[in-house]
Amino acid sequence: MSAIKQFSDKPISAPQRGKRSSSRRSRFLEISAVTILLTLLTVMVFSFFIIKWNRETLYQERAKKGKIVLSHFVNNAILPLLGDDTLLLNMLVKGTKSMDGFEYALIVDSKNIVKAHTDPTKIGTAFNEPGNSQELAQNTNIRQVKYTLPSGTSVLNFSRPVTYMDKIVGTVHLGLSLDFINAMIKKENLSLVRKIIPWGLFALVMAIGAAFLLNKRLTRSLDRSLWAEADTGQGQSFQRGSFPGKTSDSFINTANMEGPPGVARNHVTVLFAGVKGFKAYGNTKGVEEVLNDLNEYFNLATNCIMEHGGYIDKFLGDAVVGVFGSSPLQTDHIEKAVRSAIAMVKVLQKASENGNQLLGQVGIGVSSGVVLSGHIDTPDLKEYTSIGESFKEAYLLNVMAGPGEIILSKEVYQTVKGFVAAEPLPPREIMQRTGPWENFRLRQTR
Repeated sequence: MSAIKQFSDKPISAPQRGKRSSSRRSRFLEISAVTILLTLLTVMVFSFFIIKWNRETLYQERAKKGKIVLSHFVNNAILPLLGDDTLLLNMLVKGTKSMDGFEYALIVDSKNIVKAHTDPTKIGTAFNEPGNSQELAQNTNIRQVKYTLPSGTSVLNFSRPVTYMDKIVGTVHLGLSLDFINAMIKKENLSLVRKIIPWGLFALVMAIGAAFLLNKRLTRSLDRSLWAEADTGQGQSFQRGSFPGKTSDSFINTANMEGPPGVARNHVTVLFAGVKGFKAYGNTKGVEEVLNDLNEYFNLATNCIMEHGGYIDKFLGDAVVGVFGSSPLQTDHIEKAVRSAIAMVKVLQKASENGNQLLGQVGIGVSSGVVLSGHIDTPDLKEYTSIGESFKEAYLLNVMAGPGEIILSKEVYQTVKGFVAAEPLPPREIMQRTGPWENFRLRQTR
């Protein structure tokens, strides 16, 4: 009688069947526990790094906005400081507190006397930093100091000297509320966690399924080994550890958890807003009136961009360049940019009724695409910025736009055509393009 016949004729007792079933359950529980633990650990580590990156990105974006506004004040404060024009200086900082996160703005002269302040009661007094100030960094000529105001608000103070012919004629101070920044970061991180949780649960379910399939595969493999032993006359029992061969005790796959590189590719949407006929307008107005009109335009445009989740990349003469889409998991940046442009046109048109004709002459171009984002270093400046064809396209669309018009690229229109009505413009031949360039003039929202 063969070994297989001898084996099959001998029934497996109830205790043996119990041991066999218990062994399989134990093995399944062990594999499941290890797989689930590794999955949870991976999700937690990934979440930690992505939240940390998001927090640092948001903080740097807000700090960058502060530096841009600070530079704008410095560039426009030279002539008023030389002429001791406190009225023009105060007009310059007047709208600062209306922008989210800005606690104050002030300008002092070379003797540290306050010439302009968002709090008029402090004009004419000497400016002194609180005794609890803590210097954080000094990037070229921009000084960053953290301290607590008498009201209990923690602020990050940016200061930069105003120079004329290598001589310091004053200093501009700009205060960002750290409480506002922390609240904004907390809100964004909570939103991010809500997006991560479903993916974590999905990964957990997949891990349990993988553990089940792995246990099933191992069981079949062990059963085949048992029958092979029975066929050769080796009557070993169904007990854990009785089979030849060695299985791996670890199933860890280490992922690369390094942070983002210094320069990264990002898909963003660029909003380019510029004044149509600004040169002719400037030739018919006085310098102070033009500066006041520009400041009002910059403040209103900046607010519209920031309120819709964008940030100011740069000011170019009479143009404001906004970027949407640099935050992690922000997939609706095209829609936000278009809604920001629509809101900007409405706000500027309404504000123009108060006499600022410049506000009614703004045209907007919106384009989307992949750009390179990172820090540009020079001996005198270290700045975070983005470069790419989308900026050139947004500029060309702005050139095509008339006063109060919004021109969209084809990709932008295809994304938002569900809630806007637009008319196609005649295709244009653009250098460095293999075919005609299609774009659309926005007419109305649906």
